[in-house]
Amino acid sequence: MLLKDFMRSEDLSDAEMAEKIGDISEYGVRKLRFRTRGPSVRVAARIEEVTGGRVRSADLQPLTNRRAPAEAVS
Repeated sequence: MLLKDFMRSEDLSDAEMAEKIGDISEYGVRKLRFRTRGPSVRVAARIEEVTGGRVRSADLQPLTNRRAPAEAVS
């Protein structure tokens, strides 16, 4: 389950989730929720614990840019 889906199902704000995880900012949770960055091992383990295993570390991996690199113009 994605973090954003878990937070929506539990009606948790970024600040509330940050408080539950501990040692992460509201901004850090937002980055994880939108998958613009991945968590540290400690934060990933803590999220798995807080969510009762519903959000796993694999669910927290950042999205990659799916566009092909721009071609050089001669």
